[in-house]
Amino acid sequence: MPGQAASQCRHAEIRKCLKDLEDDLIAKECIKKKLGSLQDFLEGGVKDRLSDLENKLSKKELSEGGYLKKVKALLHKELNMENGDAPANGETNGCSPNGTCVSDEDDVEMADSTAADSKGQKARKSKTNGECKSKSLGRSRSSRSTSKQPTILSMFAKGPSKRKSNDVNGETEPEPSADEEQPETEEQDEKRIKVESNESDGAAVVETPKSKPVQQPKTPPPKCMDCRQYLDDPDLKFFQGDPVDAVDEPEMLTDERLSLFDANEDGFESYDDLPQHRVTNFSIYDKRGHLCPFDSGLIEKNIELYFSGVVKPIYDDNPSLDGGVRAKKLGPINAWWITGFDGGERALIGFTTGFADYILMDPSEEYETIFALMQEKIYMSKIVVEFLQNNPDVTYEDLLNKIETTVPPSGLNFNRFTEDSLLRHAQFVVDQVESYDEAGDSDEQPVIVTPCMRDLIKLAGVTLGKRRAARRQTIRHPTKIAKDKGPTKATTTKLVYQIFDTFFSEQIEKDEDQENTKRRRCGVCEVCQQPECGTCRACKDMVKFGGSGRSKQACLQRRCPNLAVKEADEDEEVDDNIPEMPSPKKILQGKKKKQEKKNRISWIGDPVKVDGKREYYQKVSMDSEVLEVGDCVSVSPDNPTEPLYLARITSMWEDAGGLMFHAHWFCLGTDTALGATSDPLELFLVDECEDMQLSYIHGKVNVIYKAPSDDWFMEGGVDTDIKVVDEDGRTYFYQLWYDPEYARFETPPKIQPTEDNKYKFCTSCARLDEIRQREIPRVSDPVEDLQDKVLYSTASKNGVQYKVGNGVLLLPDAFSFSVKLASPFKRPNKKEDVDEDLYPENYRKSSDYIKGSNLDAPEPYRMGRIKEIFCHKRSTGKPNEADIKLRIYKFYRPENTHKASKASYHADINLVYWSDEETVVSLKDVQGRCTVEYGEDLTESIQEYSAGGADRFYFLEAYNAKTKSFEDPPNHARSAVNKGKGKGKGKGKGKGKVLSVKSESEQAAEDTMPKLRTLDVFSGCGGLSEGFHQAGVAESKWAIEMWDPAAQAFRLNNPGATVFTEDCNVLLKLVMAGEKTNSLGQRLPQKGDVEMLCGGPPCQGFSGMNRFNSRTYSKFKNSLVVSYLSYCDYYRPRFFLLENVRNFVSFKSSMVLKLTLRCLVRMGYQCTFGVLQVRLLLCVAHNKILKDYLPDSLRCFVFPD
Repeated sequence: MPGQAASQCRHAEIRKCLKDLEDDLIAKECIKKKLGSLQDFLEGGVKDRLSDLENKLSKKELSEGGYLKKVKALLHKELNMENGDAPANGETNGCSPNGTCVSDEDDVEMADSTAADSKGQKARKSKTNGECKSKSLGRSRSSRSTSKQPTILSMFAKGPSKRKSNDVNGETEPEPSADEEQPETEEQDEKRIKVESNESDGAAVVETPKSKPVQQPKTPPPKCMDCRQYLDDPDLKFFQGDPVDAVDEPEMLTDERLSLFDANEDGFESYDDLPQHRVTNFSIYDKRGHLCPFDSGLIEKNIELYFSGVVKPIYDDNPSLDGGVRAKKLGPINAWWITGFDGGERALIGFTTGFADYILMDPSEEYETIFALMQEKIYMSKIVVEFLQNNPDVTYEDLLNKIETTVPPSGLNFNRFTEDSLLRHAQFVVDQVESYDEAGDSDEQPVIVTPCMRDLIKLAGVTLGKRRAARRQTIRHPTKIAKDKGPTKATTTKLVYQIFDTFFSEQIEKDEDQENTKRRRCGVCEVCQQPECGTCRACKDMVKFGGSGRSKQACLQRRCPNLAVKEADEDEEVDDNIPEMPSPKKILQGKKKKQEKKNRISWIGDPVKVDGKREYYQKVSMDSEVLEVGDCVSVSPDNPTEPLYLARITSMWEDAGGLMFHAHWFCLGTDTALGATSDPLELFLVDECEDMQLSYIHGKVNVIYKAPSDDWFMEGGVDTDIKVVDEDGRTYFYQLWYDPEYARFETPPKIQPTEDNKYKFCTSCARLDEIRQREIPRVSDPVEDLQDKVLYSTASKNGVQYKVGNGVLLLPDAFSFSVKLASPFKRPNKKEDVDEDLYPENYRKSSDYIKGSNLDAPEPYRMGRIKEIFCHKRSTGKPNEADIKLRIYKFYRPENTHKASKASYHADINLVYWSDEETVVSLKDVQGRCTVEYGEDLTESIQEYSAGGADRFYFLEAYNAKTKSFEDPPNHARSAVNKGKGKGKGKGKGKGKVLSVKSESEQAAEDTMPKLRTLDVFSGCGGLSEGFHQAGVAESKWAIEMWDPAAQAFRLNNPGATVFTEDCNVLLKLVMAGEKTNSLGQRLPQKGDVEMLCGGPPCQGFSGMNRFNSRTYSKFKNSLVVSYLSYCDYYRPRFFLLENVRNFVSFKSSMVLKLTLRCLVRMGYQCTFGVLQVRLLLCVAHNKILKDYLPDSLRCFVFPD
């Protein structure tokens, strides 16, 4: 048996070689590796064929897939011969049993086709039933013995194999593992070589389908609520605690070892400056004890960070622990800063707490690795600032050479600086340069505008002005680069472009002519959003702060970095083209006189009116400046850091209080909803006025009213500059009135004065007096004078009249009901004993809170019908009209009866019950008027009646609280107007006749009112404009919708509309170019055609549910707001409606909303906005149209928005 023993030994060696190759290799690598391992066991002819196949593969005469197939087929034959399977296949030395010989190449092709056709089929049966009798006994025994062990072919299957028992002969066959992943490509399927069964039985092995393991959803790892580090991070370190002798910060600061003076020496006379010390062996941690870096934006986000260490005097430069005071939990840290830009070797890092300033020295051993990561960018910023101080004209290459040749200080964990480290920390370096520029003098050239810094900003994509905002941690979740180009850029008019050019700089299509506009601050960065400080040199020189306005410099705290870089880039391009001009000759000027204070005020002319002790004048002289009634002036504030107030003089007089004037105030744009995005020269009228002394007047200013032109509708899209008046410091303009309570911009009201009050007429006083008079309750039309009271037929409050027989809504505390309701059901606190193994979630039911419960919701208004309106008489016999009373009948809601709240679950929300109970309430408790009718008297169905207007109720029965029963309502409960007009209990034909007359009258009224020609942008299937269609005020003539199914639905819903299935930016570009039709021949709307514009720009980028709203796709979607506003600017419709998600209001610190309002106000529109049913509605109307306010909420909830 030496042959059999040699074969088994050979197979054992092969299996040993292949055992180490069963790792996670792909099929191609697996075959190549195993083929290399079998080179020593293959015969020479097989090696020659394999080399031929490799040559064909290298010459690309054979594909890689075909090469692998032929290799498998070749090994299939050779290895079966070695296993003794040749007789089983009915072939010997390449010949078939019938004597037909096959060549090697044909054999390979046959094996190739067999392997390809074997997928999904059973293994072929052996042909050993006596056909080949020339075998030796030893060979047959070898075949039987090897059939019970895995063959070489089975070793080519990827991964470990399972051995499955055969039910027929008890033999085992190799089966692929169920844990392997199911192949997904045809090539991987073909790489699996099936093992043929034993020749003794001929039964085939059926492969079982493989199932993929079910992937469990990954739960995000927990984060610390303070430092935002992952709690399962192996690199997370904890503070090991303070030593026993460590003291608190106040006690540490009083230690004698830190004192700079002896007991006999005098100290500082001022305590304005904080003491300064050094701290070594420090560790920085949060409240939970996690060691964390201090430069990741945690301090800027008001996260409390503390540090511990050894505090040493400021003069001690030795980082050892000798001579120091051990301190614990210093802080919290209010700010951190970098200094030492004076050429020293090291950059000094400092902390500021509420008690002292600390300069860091050496970190503790546990904090050393965290601190080392921050030192590289800190020292790099020091190199950049110091290099640019002395070399302002260097290039980026010079700066890079300086950085790469600088040797870092000793003791750091890095030995050189590179360009990669500079670009990696570019945002931090630029932020430090900005901070350094702010600390400089106003006449110093900013370092950030140097050529090398501008190149660094462009190369690294740095965001300027970002240092004041809280930085986000993006180390673990970096932003992915957009794969596609995204939608088209927004097409805008010039007005919209000038307002949104900075916010959507990459999403707005730029025009060549727009590059020549005057440089302006961006208006959207953190620096531009801050108000003027009022204390720096530039602010004191501004006219608004009482200065001369000669320097024309911006506030030092509001120097826009984007504007500075843009100016430097543009100036660099034109520096070479500026011709040298000769310096002008000096002209001797006379010495100017010092301006005297305005202490001489005198009246001009005689008084125009004497009213009591007041003498009214028309003109006054203040230091050679003449002021008249109607002039606008600037008024000095009490706080000199605040800008000057602006007002219009409505009257001037003299009385015992001195020389006085009445000021009707203007409102600056920064004090409105526009904020810092407003035009600094635009003012708004407000209903605020005040009596002031003339001595507070600072000077005369010019305020121009910008009225809409007669051709305003056709001025849309004209290339006019956004600037209205010249900025000389004393000229302003206004065009709208502002309501600060509702954030409404409206056309200024026009109230004509009478001859009696012309000398002291004030529009603000007149409007405020009108509002006060409207709010005062009044009675009119007395009916009967009784002994103790006077009856009236009419009362009024807030402009609403109330008459006898009207229904009223009252506060819930106005009256109570006779039926005492049981207290709301509360579940007992006692828990039932349950099996926790059977009900593991039972503990969740321990709370009394029920989701969706309205037990804690506010009560609705009480309801009643007025029976009497009266006033009690005073002791003098005159009625007390200041206290108006109403005697009313009570109405019961279903939940107010003895059935309690369960009755309301099955009743109509507008159903009430009549009651003969009477009560007296005050008119002050009345909140509004309602309509309550008897259901049998209605001339229409209850559903139509309820939907016909607001606050409509009905009753069908009366409720008797004494007997707790429901009865038929009495005759006096029915309205005298509608009594007998309804269908009643036998009038089935009366309804149709009356309804037909009513519908005809309504139809006639609708026909007389012209419908607005409407353009729907982002129309969808037309849901937003459908409400206007049902109200009969609008008719959709055009619509724009890119999604074809929605556009087709809009065509079916509005057959007369022209629907454009194109990009709105492309259509606007065609219209602005003067085209009449689009590429499909559809007629485009022209100027003057569109009377109403409604649309809801895509809200995905603004939604708070979108975690990816900062990516390129969302930014392009957000920029469609700009395109929509450009439609409004071009067509100038009478009405404009914008709808979006609620988060639109707060997105990007409300910047998008502010810029949108800024655009509409600049166009001259009246506008207001509000959040209704969790959706933002921005309503806009042309001059003299917007009057109604947005509707109030009709529902109340437990947790209102």
